[in-house]
Amino acid sequence: MEFMGILGGIIFLLILYFFFGALLKFLWGWMPLVLGSFVSIIFVMMGGAINAIIALVIFIVAIGLTNSWQGQSLYFRVEEKIEQMFYFKD
Repeated sequence: MEFMGILGGIIFLLILYFFFGALLKFLWGWMPLVLGSFVSIIFVMMGGAINAIIALVIFIVAIGLTNSWQGQSLYFRVEEKIEQMFYFKD
C-alpha cells in the first residue's frame, strides 16, 4: 500500500512538472497581453467613460505588442529553452 502511495506521488509530481512547464510557456508567449489586461481591468474598475476608452486602447495596444512579441528572436530563444527544459518536443 505504501508503494502505491509513493508511485502515485511520483506520477503526481511528473504531471505537476508538465503543467508548470505549460503554464510557463503560456505566460511567456502571452505576457504583453496578460499585463495589458491587468492594467485595462484596473482602468475599467476606476469607472468613467474616459477610463473605459483608455482601457480599450491599452488592450488593443497589448494585442499588437503580443503579435510583435511572438516574432522576436528573444521570444524564440527562451521558448526553445523552455521546451528543452520540460521535454515538450519528445
